[in-house]
Amino acid sequence: SQGRTLRLYANGVQHSEYHPQRLVTGSVWDLLWLPALFSTAGAIRRVLVLGLGGGSLVPPLMQIVKPEYVCAVDLDPMHLDVAKRFFAVDDYGIECHCQDAVSFVDAWQGEPFDLVIEDLFPPADRTVSRAVPATGRWFGSLSRLVSKQGILVMNFGDWAEYRDSWCASEKALRGWAQRFRFSTPDCHNAVMAWTRDPVDTADLRAKLKMIPDLSAALESGKLSYRVTKAE
Repeated sequence: SQGRTLRLYANGVQHSEYHPQRLVTGSVWDLLWLPALFSTAGAIRRVLVLGLGGGSLVPPLMQIVKPEYVCAVDLDPMHLDVAKRFFAVDDYGIECHCQDAVSFVDAWQGEPFDLVIEDLFPPADRTVSRAVPATGRWFGSLSRLVSKQGILVMNFGDWAEYRDSWCASEKALRGWAQRFRFSTPDCHNAVMAWTRDPVDTADLRAKLKMIPDLSAALESGKLSYRVTKAE
């Protein structure tokens, strides 16, 4: 804890951050939910989060995007316990599964999701590299779970990890309208977002300015991000 801010660490690596009165962390967790604002209001009804950690993205996701249903998966029971006991995840009625994300995705037979957020990093890895290789097979498995107007978000340890993966290829754009990179000066992560429909980064910025708390965070520099199209 630092003041009212709570942070979840595993082996020296920070995995989550929570403050009961702030939606913005100023770091990578903001980038995970920001792509949701590419969609029109009410379009994102169902959300899947793979790699919940402490659940940093849950409060902004629920308060800003307001989905009807959120399913979260994490392999570490301690992460889920922290998310429920300290990070207020239980307050939002999130459906949580303590399970391997790959097995969960492979076994899924239900409705698709309008937003899939994949944030899988091993807690014992100090190098902050992905837990599941970003192969064509894995990308295809994730894409299968995204609805016809949906968005897929994947977190990479840095730009090089994304650049050297299958996900950076032209093949990874098949079935998608656009691909974007989200980044922030606070960390090296490259958060990549694929959208089924054509979208405009200026529209996303305009939506942020229409939400008082986020507009104030933009003005103060607490919400600092860059989004660029990745061809």
